[in-house]
Amino acid sequence: MRTLAHPLAVPMQADSVLSPRFVYGHCAPFTGNGDRDTDALWFPQPHGDDGDGGEGRVTFEGLDSVRACRGEHLPYEHAVPFTRGNWVYQVSDSPWMTDRHAYEFDHYQTPLTGSYRHYLFKFHDEFIEAIAQGIWLDRPDPTAPLRLPNDHPLARLELQTAAENRQSPSGLSWELRRSPKEHSALIEDSKLCSQRLYQFNLVLDGTSSESASVWLRTVDGRTTCRMTRAWVGEVANHDGLASAEHFFDVWEQYVGEVAARRRAMNKPIA
Repeated sequence: MRTLAHPLAVPMQADSVLSPRFVYGHCAPFTGNGDRDTDALWFPQPHGDDGDGGEGRVTFEGLDSVRACRGEHLPYEHAVPFTRGNWVYQVSDSPWMTDRHAYEFDHYQTPLTGSYRHYLFKFHDEFIEAIAQGIWLDRPDPTAPLRLPNDHPLARLELQTAAENRQSPSGLSWELRRSPKEHSALIEDSKLCSQRLYQFNLVLDGTSSESASVWLRTVDGRTTCRMTRAWVGEVANHDGLASAEHFFDVWEQYVGEVAARRRAMNKPIA
């Protein structure tokens, strides 16, 4: 079986540039999100007529593993003829993905196939491979190269938009935030990385904090939305670009459970 590298449409070029710099191990905290870190890949941008091209950056969603090799030639066949400027690829029929899936599933019952992808980044005399759920490309702030912008798709929405204040039938207050991005842009961007579409915050003891989020992702032409909670994972999903109201029943069930626990512990509700 052939292993093929399919070029991905990305918003910046990186062919014929110096070798990249990969930083692994929770190196770049999201602005305002002290508990959310990410792994990232920096690389010099091509030099143009105006001089220094600056730096580009790839951040990883759900990075599983990474490896780097010296070499000018890709270790996989091109799925289509090479075009100058192609430097980000997705590898199909990946033996590495098969091995990583088997390891994760055998030891931790965590499947990788279906939600993870094998990415390949081609640089000058070097290429980097990664297995991750998604990737995002941007240009870092040269004065703070480790910081990620507030509008990064994985950043919390309180950094971007105001809250809609709600009251649950259970008595608890909560907040809903919606991504300020246009729907067409969200769908297009979701081809590379999950986009935080809605954020649900519970207000407990006067403090608002994220309790669930709805993520938009498009894979192989199929767009889906999924609601996740920390330490629980996915609790609901919906095909297409769903409204926040599609998830209200699941959310209110959870809020009711929280309210019941607080009452049992004699903690305040309002």
